[in-house]
Amino acid sequence: MKNKNFRICIAILSTVVILFIVFSNFTSCKPKSVQNEKEMLQLNDAREEKSGILLEKSVASAHSDSKLFKPVIESSTTITTAYASDVETTTEMATSDVVNDSYNLDVLYNLNDKPTTAIQTTKFASGSKWELGKLYTKLPSEEPKLLLTIDDGPGNYTGEILDYLKENNIKAIFFVSGDTVKSYPNIVKRQYEEGHEIGTHTYCHRSYYKLEKTATIDEMKETLEQDLQRTENNVRDIVPEIKIRFLRMPEGYYRDWVGEMAKKYGYVTLNWSAAGDWLEKPDEEVIAFFKSQIRPGTIILLHDGRNRGKRALKILKELVPYALSKGYMFVDPNEFF
Repeated sequence: MKNKNFRICIAILSTVVILFIVFSNFTSCKPKSVQNEKEMLQLNDAREEKSGILLEKSVASAHSDSKLFKPVIESSTTITTAYASDVETTTEMATSDVVNDSYNLDVLYNLNDKPTTAIQTTKFASGSKWELGKLYTKLPSEEPKLLLTIDDGPGNYTGEILDYLKENNIKAIFFVSGDTVKSYPNIVKRQYEEGHEIGTHTYCHRSYYKLEKTATIDEMKETLEQDLQRTENNVRDIVPEIKIRFLRMPEGYYRDWVGEMAKKYGYVTLNWSAAGDWLEKPDEEVIAFFKSQIRPGTIILLHDGRNRGKRALKILKELVPYALSKGYMFVDPNEFF
């Protein structure tokens, strides 16, 4: 009898352990093969390198002798263009007919075997405001204005970036990772106190493109809700009075249901117009590319996670004076609320 009870207890305990492991693997951002932080960092670096390789395979020559920057779209999809005038116009075309000179990573991600709805690019009338639940890849303005956004941090160089932004009176949106902010509470406080926006980059840079291959939409919604709430909680532990107002999904992921959830949380969803600071190219080429993307409404994406802010700072020190010399200004995102 004792042996039977013992076996029952062991069976129950085993079941509980198995259920815990399955749940953890679904909700955790780390693959189950990751045993330590060092391995996680290596996986992140490999992901970023792969992203750069895929990007380079998707683009044609556009700058100097570089084979890097001008994406020539070769797959077929639908591009929807909505004009902020009295009449909205929708244009459909195969992207094999399109040469996109704005380096839109949303388009490039869609080439990388990821299902998508229509890609939206919007031309705004001056004086437009942010609309909750809508995806923006540029500012709602046709004026010579730029928006600086910085992802993945805080990191080891975020303080120096803040010094430079303060010196030049520039406000940015820092899209922070919820699992990182607790390690940099003073930096988060400083970002808030110096007038920058703190946006959510979800909790731990989970790939929703990968998740959607195995999870239902309801499961993905539940996971995103957890990621957003955990990030909100961690940020508010540092800055209790904060109101997070911007969302950028990892890898620029976007579906209609993401927009619905963003609206529920009161978030404006932003992607970007110019990015590429992770690519293994000479700094001079990357900086030249960023300069080539300066146009009205450009949303600039840089990264400051871990030690990546060192390169972001170098880009900023070249890009900011160049943009100002061309008559552009860096806006406070609050201008469009």
